[in-house]
Amino acid sequence: MAEGRKKAPWPDYRGADIFEGDTIIHPSGETATVVFDADHKNPWRAKYGNGESLWLGNQIGDKGQ
Repeated sequence: MAEGRKKAPWPDYRGADIFEGDTIIHPSGETATVVFDADHKNPWRAKYGNGESLWLGNQIGDKGQ
């Protein structure tokens, strides 16, 4: 486990573990930082540079990868 960082409940599309603070990169080149925000019903989030925070599960699935 990455020291002091929570592990997301899903791997990336290659099967690698995802941790809080990691960067995900979409095929388009767009990036987001993985965050755990306990204030949300779905706390695993992908936070984009424009401030948008989306549920991580949707961002790493077939459509998001």
